[in-house]
Amino acid sequence: MAASCSRCKAPDAKFELRNVATCERRFTVLQRETRASPKPEPRRYVAGLSFGPSSTALTQILDKTARYQASRKGSSPFEPLVVHIDTDLSHPADALDTPAQKLLARYREKFPNVSLECVHLSRVLSVRTIDWTTIPIPADGSDVERLQQFFSSLPSVTSRADSLRLFIRHLLLHVAMERSYSALLFGHSTTALASLTLSEVANGRGFAVPWQISDGLFAVCTYHRAADPAGAGESSQEGSKIQFPIYYPLREILKNEIVTYLSTMPSVQDLIPPVDKTSSSVVSHKDQSIEEVMARYFDGVEGPYAGIVTNVVRTAGKLDRLETSQYCRLCGITLDDEGDSTWAGELGDDPADGSLTLNKGKLCYGCKRSMGG
Repeated sequence: MAASCSRCKAPDAKFELRNVATCERRFTVLQRETRASPKPEPRRYVAGLSFGPSSTALTQILDKTARYQASRKGSSPFEPLVVHIDTDLSHPADALDTPAQKLLARYREKFPNVSLECVHLSRVLSVRTIDWTTIPIPADGSDVERLQQFFSSLPSVTSRADSLRLFIRHLLLHVAMERSYSALLFGHSTTALASLTLSEVANGRGFAVPWQISDGLFAVCTYHRAADPAGAGESSQEGSKIQFPIYYPLREILKNEIVTYLSTMPSVQDLIPPVDKTSSSVVSHKDQSIEEVMARYFDGVEGPYAGIVTNVVRTAGKLDRLETSQYCRLCGITLDDEGDSTWAGELGDDPADGSLTLNKGKLCYGCKRSMGG
């Protein structure tokens, strides 16, 4: 007799993943946890696509699921939208023949049962889940030029990588909310989530870990600009707060397992960029972000120490998501005033940095450091 699934407790789990009973019904669990009513209704999910192995595997799974659901009579519609955020700021936002769009056209040929869309990063400036008055975005120029100037002004490679990741997350969340989708899906593997966990801690955002890597409802605040009553220009006021579901369907699978899975599918081999064999030989991390250092580390240890990588994610997933009355106006995580003071250390924040004083109580310690160095 087959064992029950270790995650969703479904009976007769058909598969075994690293000696743990596992079923194939991850999207069934997702539907049960996100549906608003017991009646059959469309399952509409937005998934991020970075063109890497994990998000490609998620796209392939969504495509197969959509094809299977379409063949079943009486099944509720399955409507996945896969979105790639084009982060190339060297071309205008409305350019039609970019490298990202060319590659996405090949994805459309391989995965005809899902909708695929390319959204330029510059559209992030229109989202309302970030308080733009707390971030040094230039006011003049096109949206692309403003972002170019913003990233150039940041103090380090880590600051740029951290801000870019947050912008991509906000933009995907914006697409999902604006178009009334049921949930946002990320293709992070166990390895990627372990890397994100330690990166958040190293970036001074340890309080955010259970919010950033766990499945479930995510608190989302929106902001709108208003005239500053003190006459200092514009300020931003907090608007609505909602709960929106965010899930990581591949969270139980290691990156090398995903790569092995894709290697059995010749039809997608030409979509995946070749593995950089020199990555493990890098000695100096001077020109690398914390995220890149962590990613390289976990890529190297997941083979011989898969249990350690898995335990990082499972342990972090058991942490409570503590609620507070205020949220960071950049990363969106609940503010932890006591923790932020601890991260700042005995010397505290630099009193000469006016931006830190101006944004006190608005940005978490990690975001303040990303903006100010």
